[in-house]
Amino acid sequence: MGQSSSSRMQKEHTRPSTDSGPTPKPMPPPPPFATAVPVVVGTQIPALDLTFTMDCTGSMGSYIRAAKENIEAIVKTLAEKEKFDLRFSLVAYRDHPPQDMTYVTMSFPFTDKLSDMQASLGKLSAQGGGDGPEAVAAGLKATLDQQWRPHAAKVCILIADAPPHGLGESGDGFPNGSPDGVDPLEVLDQMSMNGICIYSVGCQPALSHYRFATDFFIAAAERTNGQAVALGSAALLADVITGGAIEEMDLEKLSAQVQQQVHTLKASEPELEEAEVQQRVWRNLESAGLHTRQMKTSKLRPQHAGLISKAKTLNDARSNLTTVSPTDERSMEDAFSGAPRYGAPRKSKKMGASSAPSAPIYRSMHSRKSRDTKCRDTREDDDTDTMMEELSGRIEENVSLEDASVTLEQVSRIYGKCKNQGLI
Repeated sequence: MGQSSSSRMQKEHTRPSTDSGPTPKPMPPPPPFATAVPVVVGTQIPALDLTFTMDCTGSMGSYIRAAKENIEAIVKTLAEKEKFDLRFSLVAYRDHPPQDMTYVTMSFPFTDKLSDMQASLGKLSAQGGGDGPEAVAAGLKATLDQQWRPHAAKVCILIADAPPHGLGESGDGFPNGSPDGVDPLEVLDQMSMNGICIYSVGCQPALSHYRFATDFFIAAAERTNGQAVALGSAALLADVITGGAIEEMDLEKLSAQVQQQVHTLKASEPELEEAEVQQRVWRNLESAGLHTRQMKTSKLRPQHAGLISKAKTLNDARSNLTTVSPTDERSMEDAFSGAPRYGAPRKSKKMGASSAPSAPIYRSMHSRKSRDTKCRDTREDDDTDTMMEELSGRIEENVSLEDASVTLEQVSRIYGKCKNQGLI
């Protein structure tokens, strides 16, 4: 494991030039948040705080088993191979009474010890759940309340197959939102302001049984500048966790450089729109030959995620979603044989069905292909095919980690994260 107590992130304070040469050149004022830009000094070990936030109701048994079976390989990859100063925490959630009478959330604090991680995961089991939507909001709030290190990269892996309460799903036991009053969108904004990004792992095909679940988990990733991934098999969970963490750490290394370029552009051309600023920063980084490692896998595809992403509160999101026509959505489902019907399926009280054994981390990268890919060669170029493929649960079973030029999407995520923290 990395030595979490042996190093601390240092900060560099930018001062205006005091050179008094014969013809001094006017200097622009320093950017207002320049002193907040973190820099890596010497042999600083990159710090990563990683939290699993998991739905632990009856349908999630295979994903809980995958986490248990692969946690040692995950730690070896991130702490030993990548040499991150890694800490791990865990948040389990089910539902509020009377939908579930066991627990709402169960939190395990950050630790850098593998044995503690294994012990925490060992306490999880899949059972309960009632009306379909679950205590996602409470799980996010418990995640926010963990003791995150200020200087560490902060990643939440949100693993779920059901939406939060209050989105307008049929049969929702709490149609106006969680009984504890926690608004998941407000929590997401607080997470983003604290630099916590979410990698949503949507467990298909169950997630697509709901009208708005996929859109919510895409919005959760967008709101925190993370990514939203579609999984059709728990066997790929470890690859997604390590791939997402490694990509995020590569972006963390570029954060100070992006901030510096943004401050320079805004000082010299204050009229520039944000989109143009991001474009210019990306072109600068790309022309400099900067590469990042990028996780390639099936992504959750939005239909109405923007209606949630742009809403300030859950009530606003629910109001926005009332404009969506169920008839139009079902016509897309009916266009593909076997697509699920939207609704709020009752959760199994027993442990979820077994999946294929989880392969050790990295052994499965570049190695799995869906049985359906032989007849879906053009899926990358056809959003409609992709959407219907996900509705039917046919997800390409492949996760790879590729080295490539930094992308505009990555620069936009770095920009959004820095902006939400007040760094630019």
